Amino acid sequence: MAGVRFDGSLSPRRRQRELTWLLATVALAALFRVGLVLMPRVIRWDEPDYLWLGHSLLAGSGFTISGIPELHYTPLYALLSGTVFWVTGLPELGSDVWFVVCGAAMVLPVYALARRLYGWRTGLIAALLTAIFPALSASILYWGTMTEPLFVLLVYLAAWAMLTALDAESIWAWAVTGGILALAYLCRPEGLVWFAAGGALLILGALLRSRVRFRRLLLSAGLYVVSFALVASPYIVYLWRDTGSPMLTGKLSITHDIGQAVLDRNPVLYDQVTASLDENGEILWWSRDRFEQSIVDVIRQDPSGFVARTRQNVLQARSQLFSSLVFPLFLLAPVILGWFRHPWTTERLRGEAVLWTSALPVLSFLPFHVEVRFFAPAIPALLMWLASGLIETSSWVADTYGRWLRGRRWVIDARWMRWQARALAVLCALVVTFVGVTHVRVVRRGVRDLAFAHKEAGLWLRDHAEPDARVMSRDLAVSLYARRGHVASPRAEYEQWIEYARHKGADYVVVDERELRVLRPHLAFLLDPGNAPADLEAVFEANDRRGATIVYRIEG
Repeated sequence: MAGVRFDGSLSPRRRQRELTWLLATVALAALFRVGLVLMPRVIRWDEPDYLWLGHSLLAGSGFTISGIPELHYTPLYALLSGTVFWVTGLPELGSDVWFVVCGAAMVLPVYALARRLYGWRTGLIAALLTAIFPALSASILYWGTMTEPLFVLLVYLAAWAMLTALDAESIWAWAVTGGILALAYLCRPEGLVWFAAGGALLILGALLRSRVRFRRLLLSAGLYVVSFALVASPYIVYLWRDTGSPMLTGKLSITHDIGQAVLDRNPVLYDQVTASLDENGEILWWSRDRFEQSIVDVIRQDPSGFVARTRQNVLQARSQLFSSLVFPLFLLAPVILGWFRHPWTTERLRGEAVLWTSALPVLSFLPFHVEVRFFAPAIPALLMWLASGLIETSSWVADTYGRWLRGRRWVIDARWMRWQARALAVLCALVVTFVGVTHVRVVRRGVRDLAFAHKEAGLWLRDHAEPDARVMSRDLAVSLYARRGHVASPRAEYEQWIEYARHKGADYVVVDERELRVLRPHLAFLLDPGNAPADLEAVFEANDRRGATIVYRIEG
């Protein structure tokens, strides 16, 4: 299977109609996302880092933030989004373009997989759900990274290649799968987990065949690994060069520390483990101390705590994934019916294994912490199962109605097909209505939480600050909007805090009400610009639903 296969038993007119519906669904996905990005939005959290890093690469400053090599984030999405930002000068557009393009393209592998496993009607329904489902569209705008559309697209392109490798025993499909998963790794470091899971499935599938050709298996597995290594090697070499140690990601140790703060819903602890100063006077996010212990060392020190945290995260994952804003529990009923209404052939088993291999690696987050966005790669598989379940549910309705109405004279005929089509239309209409209501809730909740005052502060600095000025804040987005240098704001007492700003060459500091009242109450006096220390002069203030954001100029 080198691509989407249209059923040869269908007439050319039917095949043309199917292709038309598919292209229309892709267009719907794109237009729907264009409408979403036209609503007011502010970049935040991890998204500014990716934009800054991509821009820095293209500007010749390397993969750095404030001159410091970046070891947490991977480069692929940074390069793509940063390129658009570098060309246009519009931060949101840098992410929005790929949100639309990758979100629309996601329809194609979902359709191809669902059609291959369940038939063309299921494929089209799965494609439609992918185009409009909140967890693959509106929600992404408020999760704070914008990497999910590209990462999920790569995971399911790899799934298609993996299914080809399993069905056609093509060694080149192994190589393509490894290369695509390397791109997924370069988009997000957890792509490593999908690479390991995919390799395990491919090898297991080869070993379970009636005739195992070990020489061919070794060649295929070798190509899988080599293609991954070739694509991923520049970033791996970069990590080795800057850390002095062979490693595949620089995130694990500090991510483990962050996990406890997220689990406890303790923003103060989060600030402590990321922004406190180490013995050399650098914030922990940039500190070399985070590489002194591996994740294995951390687990070995407290294995019972590791198990307890994992168990707590399992409970949180269940409540977050199956919430009304993501994938509510009532949708599992048709999913389960779709799984078990018919017996599984060997071919169906291979396809289902590929979908599970695409979805289950999200569980790798459980030892650290869970956020809704972590489950995005599982959503397309759930939607394919849901589409299959809707078909099977409508068939069940038609079967039941036919037996009640016609008794022993019941047969599957044109009338039965009309009943089944009507039942399917009603079920799809109910799901689409639910999706529409959910979108309204997602957007309202998301917009309420955006820091529009941070954007105002950044734009004011863009118009009024010196071209070579540097801005110290907790939010990199402020500096990105200002198009000025950035200094990360440390967690410290005022004297050490202002000394850090001066040492890093900051000319302005930006603080907000939540930061000063919740995270760093020892600096709460900065909320009164009229009584600010002599080091600072308040030059701008903006307000939003989160409270005041104040820009200070550093004097002297």
